Amino acid sequence: MELTAPIYYKDFRCLASACRDNCCRTGWEIDVDDETVSYYQSLPQPLRDRILSGLAENEEGIYTIRPVNGQCPFLRSNGLCGLVLELGEEHIGDICALHPRYREWFPGRMEIGVGLCCEEAARLMLDDPAPAEFETYLTDADADDDDGEEAPLYLPLLGIRDRLFALLQDRSLPLPRRMANALRLAVAVQDVINRGERPDEDIAPSEWEAESIDPQSVLAAAVSVHQEMEVLETDWADNLSEAAAHLNGLDWRGFCDALEERVYEYEHLCIYLVFRYFLKAVYDEDALTKVKQMILMVLTMGLLGARQWQKTGRFSLADQIEVCRQYSKEVEYSDDNMELLAEAFLFEEELRTEKLLGFLERDETSKS
Repeated sequence: MELTAPIYYKDFRCLASACRDNCCRTGWEIDVDDETVSYYQSLPQPLRDRILSGLAENEEGIYTIRPVNGQCPFLRSNGLCGLVLELGEEHIGDICALHPRYREWFPGRMEIGVGLCCEEAARLMLDDPAPAEFETYLTDADADDDDGEEAPLYLPLLGIRDRLFALLQDRSLPLPRRMANALRLAVAVQDVINRGERPDEDIAPSEWEAESIDPQSVLAAAVSVHQEMEVLETDWADNLSEAAAHLNGLDWRGFCDALEERVYEYEHLCIYLVFRYFLKAVYDEDALTKVKQMILMVLTMGLLGARQWQKTGRFSLADQIEVCRQYSKEVEYSDDNMELLAEAFLFEEELRTEKLLGFLERDETSKS
């Protein structure tokens, strides 16, 4: 089958004990696959009971790692995994072995990448000024049994996604205008899907008229949606509250000017989110929400960056990585929060398509 990944994927290496935000300290309840649990149950005493005491079984018979004081009970004081040290890497659960990598399967194809919640993955993604690229090659892995008949949108949306990449990487235009062009294409694609048809790869973007807006109202709505989400870290909630409290005095234009030579970082975020989520529309038929979701996520990360820049007078790559890491950890890696994000476009007046177009196409953002 075909396997597609960002070109930086092959360079990813876990920082282990050198990581500033060890993923074993997230407080997540991590599922452990049946094969791994069976192996633990086969171990001799007292090792068996010691390891199983760190797991919890739910009503459905699924085992999860039971966090203690917000971290994995197997995490050693040196930041390394006790299970790996005692049993070997091959005997940790699938999720632990895979993270922060993610995988998506489509007919005859698998796509893989590394999630933004990992600081090293974020560094690889954001540090290179060159446009993001992907590589596709053949592997011996088993292909999805779906022959495409049950995924009629797969090939059309695969071509549409390539067009989205091209629009978002058109550096002859300011990034907000590129994002608006991507949104217009998504509107046209969704109209065709809603009619029960397959969109052509060369479909013309929508000419939907943008609505005049108060930029502050769109930014306020973006922050408000995120403030309704479940929270892992109190710092995250504090950062959102601070951004909300200072929206009226936010020097958005100044931030855009200060980062004029680093706009590619936000371009890379757009590409990452489109690569990771857009083809999910093959199955849920909601292409428009995937693009609006990308816009809202990048806008919110930009807003948090702008507040930090205005507060401290600086915003380094390390600062950017931390903003993106925390955002991803709080939002991307919570199913409930991602669902809330998608629902926001149904119920939040200021996040309607016309309003987002008005925000992105207004003259004030033309330099960013």
